[in-house]
Parts: sequence; C-alpha cells; structure tokens
Amino acid sequence: MRFIIIASERTGSSHLVNVLSGHPDIFTNGNVFDARKPKLVYVLWPDKTAATKLELSELRRTAPLEFLERIFSTGYGRAHVGFKIFSGENDEILDQLIKDSTVRKIVLYRRNLLACFSSHLVAASTGKYSARDEANAAPAPKVRFNVERFANFHKRFTSFYRDVVERLNHHRQNFYFCSYEEINDPWLRSSLVNFIGADPGVPMSSDVQLRHQVKQNSSDILSRFANRREAAAFLTEYGLWHWAHEGDMSLEPFIPRAETSPEFPAEREGHELART
Repeated sequence: MRFIIIASERTGSSHLVNVLSGHPDIFTNGNVFDARKPKLVYVLWPDKTAATKLELSELRRTAPLEFLERIFSTGYGRAHVGFKIFSGENDEILDQLIKDSTVRKIVLYRRNLLACFSSHLVAASTGKYSARDEANAAPAPKVRFNVERFANFHKRFTSFYRDVVERLNHHRQNFYFCSYEEINDPWLRSSLVNFIGADPGVPMSSDVQLRHQVKQNSSDILSRFANRREAAAFLTEYGLWHWAHEGDMSLEPFIPRAETSPEFPAEREGHELART
C-alpha cells in the first residue's frame, strides 16, 4: 500500500517516520519533495550514493510524477511505502495525492500550538531540527514569546489543516487524523499501522527502524521562553493554560503510586484497609 503523511513542521513528523519504520513491512521516507537544498533528497534508502542522490534530485526537478513513482516503488522488500509532505514543497503533487484513492492519507496534527510554535523558534535559532541520541541533544536556547508573531503562526498553521481536511472531504477521501500526542502509545500506533494496511499484530522494534531520534525540547512549554511570564499571562487571558505542559496520550491503565512505590507506607496501609 502507498501512503503519505501530510503535516507541518515541528509536529513530530520525523519521529512518526522513524516509529513507523520500526514495523518490518513499512518503509517511510522523509520530505522527499523538499527542494530547498536542490541536491538533497530525503529518502532513507540504505544504498544511497552521490550518483543516486544527483539522479533523484534531477528527476524531482524535471519529472515529479516519475520521481513520485520511483519513491513509491522502492521499499527494499517492505510492502507499504510512504513519505511525508509539507505545505509548499510541491502543492501540485499534494493536490494529486489528495485526490488519489489508491494512496492512503495520514494527517498529522499537533494540538499544543504553543509547543509547536516554541519548537519552531528553537529550531530556527539553532538550525538544528533533530537529534539522533540524547548525548548529542544540546540544551535548547530560550526563545521569546510574542503575541503577534504567535497569532500569525497560529493562523497559517490552522489554515493549512482546514484546507487539507476540506479538500479530502470534498474528494470523498478516507484519511487518518493522527495527533502528535498519540505517536508513542502502542494501541493507537497499532490502529495507524492497520490503516496503512500492515499487520498491527507484528511487533514493532527499534532494531528495524531506519534511524533513531530523541525529543529535543522540554515538556514544560513555558520553560522554553525567556519571557515566561508574558507567555503565561497570554495562556491565562485566553483560557489556554492546558498548553503550559505537553505529554503523550496513553491508553495505559492508571496505577496509584501507593500501589507501586514503597515511598508512602501510610497511603499503602490505608489503601489495604480500604480494600479489606
């Protein structure tokens, strides 16, 4: 099965690519239509050479449909092949893919737009958009919150997704709306694997991932800002305090700490008495 991940920057798309590649039947590339660096093509092919990169970049420039077919037909024995695409990379190709019922569509969204905004600012200031391991993930610099700049970011971000969803619905296309917060939950991830067409019962392992990546920024979103109080005041004014922290969604059962930790013997004793 062929599939695409429609997303915006800083929504966890690279992490999703890596996680999906942990399934032995799924091969997911990066932003193959990103031509900001003309000689770079973000395929995760294991046998890339300088000649292959040059060939692919030229094919992308001169024959994008042929390039697209080349991407989809190269899976190194994995039956399901896809890639991610952002707004502005090749909107004509994106429009064709949205209309194509043979290509499954995943729309990746990040609900915490303050987290997305701050991550964008950090990446822009450092020029570093990913980290392969925690040892190489340097502490992120503080960035500044600005209401007007955030409002413009919010408008562009939500407008893109409204447009994509509207077009998908207009063309009667099925799609999987995936949230950033859901990526790490095994039950929700299995649902996504099933949508792609792969067997959700097959174990996913980092051993077969095409590459690895770690989280770069703190889950305490306000701590990312040098002017933390201004950001906090904005959240309070607009009733958006839930954006102050970002965590994964999980379907794991909640286990009270007193049941699993010896740190609180009084609570443990009370709990035992309540059960007897």
